Amino acid sequence: MDFFPSILRFLYAAPAKLFTGGLLLQQPADPVSAPHLTIDQDTTVILGAGVIGLSTAYYLALALKENSTASLPCQPKIVVVEPSHDICPGASGGATGGLGDFGFSDAVSRLGELSYSLHKDLALAYQDRKNWGFRDQNIFRVTPKDFKGDLSPPDSWGPAPSLESDLSSLPDWMKTSDDWSVQLLAPVPHSSHIDLARFCQFLYKQCQDLGVQFLFDYTVTSVQQADSKEGFRSVTVESSTPCPTSKVRVIPCNALVIAGGPWSPKIFSSLFPKATVELRMNTTWSAGNHVRVRNPCPEIPYEYANSTQVFLNNVLPDSNTLDITSYLDGSLYSGGWGAIPQPLPEYADNVKPQQAEIDSLLKMARQHLSLKPNEVLETVDIGRCYRPRAVPDRPIITRVKWSLLGYPKGSQKTTPPYSVDQVPVEPKTAVLGGLYINTGHNSDGVTLGPGSGKVMSELLLGQKPSVSVSALDIES
Repeated sequence: MDFFPSILRFLYAAPAKLFTGGLLLQQPADPVSAPHLTIDQDTTVILGAGVIGLSTAYYLALALKENSTASLPCQPKIVVVEPSHDICPGASGGATGGLGDFGFSDAVSRLGELSYSLHKDLALAYQDRKNWGFRDQNIFRVTPKDFKGDLSPPDSWGPAPSLESDLSSLPDWMKTSDDWSVQLLAPVPHSSHIDLARFCQFLYKQCQDLGVQFLFDYTVTSVQQADSKEGFRSVTVESSTPCPTSKVRVIPCNALVIAGGPWSPKIFSSLFPKATVELRMNTTWSAGNHVRVRNPCPEIPYEYANSTQVFLNNVLPDSNTLDITSYLDGSLYSGGWGAIPQPLPEYADNVKPQQAEIDSLLKMARQHLSLKPNEVLETVDIGRCYRPRAVPDRPIITRVKWSLLGYPKGSQKTTPPYSVDQVPVEPKTAVLGGLYINTGHNSDGVTLGPGSGKVMSELLLGQKPSVSVSALDIES
């Protein structure tokens, strides 16, 4: 069952390589020039510049700005650290862009509904279709007539029972068969589509405008505990790219957010080797290859048409899975295709498509697209993504208890009583210290990004979350 939301949410949108960044940091070792930006001990450091990290930075910076007053002015003190040279080097730069208010487990359903509504709010406020291609989407499933097997996706996946439809309901770019039956799984307004890379670029620009600072090509290698409280004093970062001299910096901070997608367990275990709890994730089998091609039969007028996604799983041989989705720019994405299992590489930049699988995917896709004999199918891009699939399969959105991190008991002051579902407090312009985790969204990170970012910002400020995330704790 968990496979099907992954097909909906995972579609390609290649990010433009436009962004670099840096900070003026404390320098315990060989100084290297950096832009003149400053930080202090109240800084929140966010690890990861994918859709979850960007959403967290955006909603935290927005809340700090909105809560500031003339007597309590606030300049957001947020630093996003990313090992790659750009935002979204992993799944957020190669994911589907599919959004929906369905397909979630009970523990995640309210968060999904919140996040879907936030997507729509942002789309309404910021010229959605122009800026990141937001538009309504219909999702269809094709099935052989008199099919007796298990339906894929199942009817239970959609927001309501599926509706039988005619072959004419399918888009012109789909080559149909009289042996098929067609079911509408998710109609408007339950499903939408965005160009995720462009959406993340929007979040990045908004974060910059709100004063968020970005440090690319660096990883956090250690954390330093505060002397008199349960929290941090600073983190040490080192260059993640080869360089003639070692680049080491120290960032003063009191709160640390791990939002590293499938790399989150490695980050957690390396920074907190004595922790009494594990951040478990299944990544070896979580990757998938995808291809984006030019639409041979573009919809007319294409810019006004809804997006369409078609699941072909039930009509493919050998238990293969494939779905095809239309983009606003006139391209088609073929996804849902598996990958030969490989261990997660050290950095997202090292994830490469598997050419043999790409060739098989393209061959299968050609059989179901309306192509003329010998017509060349122009490939826009190819890729492979690792889904951040936690074990059990649900997001982890929490403030981690200090006692779980393995620090020796001493004279540190205990932080005030705190519950993720506490009653509301007065607006704050100060972030609670400690460790926070926002990861494990599997294939739903596209939809859950804004909601997860908003809830995480509320946890950081000690406010009551917009929806309960008590079931998404690291110990649950």
